Amino acid sequence: MEMEVQKLNNKAWIVLFFISVFHFSCQIEPGFEENTSLGSGGWPEKQKIVYDISQIPETGEYDFQVLIRQDNNYPFYNCFLLTEITDQKGKILKKGLAEAFFYDQKTGKPKGQGLGDLFSHQYIIFDHLYLKKGSRINIKIRQFMRRDTLQGIVSVGYALKPVVKNGKN
Repeated sequence: MEMEVQKLNNKAWIVLFFISVFHFSCQIEPGFEENTSLGSGGWPEKQKIVYDISQIPETGEYDFQVLIRQDNNYPFYNCFLLTEITDQKGKILKKGLAEAFFYDQKTGKPKGQGLGDLFSHQYIIFDHLYLKKGSRINIKIRQFMRRDTLQGIVSVGYALKPVVKNGKN
């Protein structure tokens, strides 16, 4: 009888977990977000992660974020990133070098949101990026470290979110 109650409790937790995952996945913020899985092979230095956004829905300011998922196999506390955003004619709108911190330098404690040995990070690279409705942009992200291939980088992506001003987009 006691085992049946424990099985029921486990089933209840599983159902509750899936309901909460569904609930939070339905609360999507406006904007764009995309990720590229790199698998277990890591991120080669020469591999640019490229995204094309075919049409900006509204004229306005957007925050551009780089999204990175890494595991405990990552050998450094930080990562340098080269990012570039171009328009449909190839004109560079923004280009920059950014440093992402995955671990605290002194304590070694992981930063970001984690589950087990996997950690997710979001870094605003360009804030208040002005884009016009209907424009097409191209996003390129690449790692800029001293190793050819970075082990432990599981996925790389971006988020382009409208800047909220006075409660409005």
